[in-house]
Amino acid sequence: MKKRKKIPPNKRLQRECELLWKEIIKLRDGNNCLVRKFFPEIALRHTDVYQADHCFTRANKNLFLNPANGTMVCSACNMAKHYDNKSVKRAVDYIVMEREGDTKWNEMLKMDMSMSANFNWNKLWWLEEQRDSLTEIRDKLLEEE
Repeated sequence: MKKRKKIPPNKRLQRECELLWKEIIKLRDGNNCLVRKFFPEIALRHTDVYQADHCFTRANKNLFLNPANGTMVCSACNMAKHYDNKSVKRAVDYIVMEREGDTKWNEMLKMDMSMSANFNWNKLWWLEEQRDSLTEIRDKLLEEE
């Protein structure tokens, strides 16, 4: 019998935070594709499989857990965005700009342009703060339902 690897506490917290982030996006945006909703003229075969998409790359750990950086899209839009097809990336950018406003958009854009490392990404205290903050946001959204 194979012995199970123990998951380090920081990796477990990162995963917990990511799941909270996804739950927040789903609660805020609903279980539908916002690209399809706001840009019906984009000719794609939308699916009924929905995913929380990062507007700015997942590689930017400063924005990775920021709910402002997430948008619910279908798997077809997610793939089209990945392959830079049909201007889906521009559509997602526009959705985030409209939802978050110029100040927040420019703040995230500046962060993305600098693409500086998030030295706290593996630190337990920082991840616990993120988890607590995301939990609070999620709980507020659940109350609004």
